[in-house]
This record gives sequence, structure tokens and C-alpha cells, in this order.
Amino acid sequence: MKKMLKNIGTISAFLLIVPSIASADAGVPMIFLTFPAMLFALIPIILIEAVIISKFLKIGFKKTVVPSGIANIATTILGFPLSWGLLLCLELLTTGGGCGPGFANLGKSVITVIVESAWICPWEDQLFWLIPVAAIICFIVAFFVSVFFEYLILKRIFKNFDKLLVKKTVWIVNLTSYALLIILSLVYLFFNIFNR
Repeated sequence: MKKMLKNIGTISAFLLIVPSIASADAGVPMIFLTFPAMLFALIPIILIEAVIISKFLKIGFKKTVVPSGIANIATTILGFPLSWGLLLCLELLTTGGGCGPGFANLGKSVITVIVESAWICPWEDQLFWLIPVAAIICFIVAFFVSVFFEYLILKRIFKNFDKLLVKKTVWIVNLTSYALLIILSLVYLFFNIFNR
């Protein structure tokens, strides 16, 4: 994972140094927008989830901060890039690395934003809504990946608790966290629409 993050950083730095390569024709790789957002939100999400875990498992907040931190750091560093990779595979399988069907009608628009949610083609006149909607799609996929990995982690940490209760708690904390991220994306979408 460290190697992957280092490679992403190297490529990003290279593109910033040689801006002629990083043209608008390359599209928008959503991981460069959504992953920093996830890192920015990490500490508040750890704390929010720790509060919820302490309420559901009926244990002190202090005993839930570290487990919440471990689970969220793991899912942010491993799970979120994995979910983006799954979306990129979907995109490559459906478009062959090209663009979606475009925006001639609502159906084509929906298909385009779904299949391009990992890497948006250079639709400059559509980016104002494509970026926040693609982020929402990325967050939905990341939600399921996070639930899977966080449950694996937290059931080991809270091994003395009922597994069904831990599973329910993991679903609730992730519903809360991802709902907040989706709400922020919707605010950004509406801001873009009304300020266009």
C-alpha cells in the first residue's frame, strides 16, 4: 500500500511539474479528489464513530477511540483505494477506457456518470455536476467496502461482544459517516448548480 501511495504521489508531482501532460483532455481521476477528502474527514469520522460504538456497545468512549481509529485508518488507506479500483475496473470493462454514452438523454447521462465515476472523461461543460455525483457513487461503493473491512477488524477487537451487535454497530457507524460525506457532496452539487 505504501508503494501504491508513493506511486500516486510521484505521478501527481510529475503532472504538476510538467503541466502540458496534465491537460483537461485526460479527464478527472476521482481518487485525486475523493481520497484527500477522506483523509481530511478521517479524525472527525473516527470520533463520531467512536461515540456511536460506545453507545451501542455500552462501553466508555475512551475504549472505542483507538478501535475506531484502527478500523477507519485501515479502510481509508486500503479500502477506499480498493473501492476506487473496483469502479475503475467497471469503467474499463464497460467503456474499454473510453467515455460513456454521453448526455443526449437522462438514461445516457445516468449510465455515463455511473461508468465514469472512477475517472471522468473531459466533459468540461458537465463537470459542475459530474464531479459531486461521481463522488457520491464512489462513497456508496466505499461504504460497502468499509463495512466489510471494519467488521473484520472490530469483531476481533470486540471479541467478547455479540458478533451480531458488532455487525449492526459497524453498519450504523458507516451509514452515519458516509451519509455525512454524501450530504457534503450534495451541498457541493447544489452550490455548483445554483452558482453556474
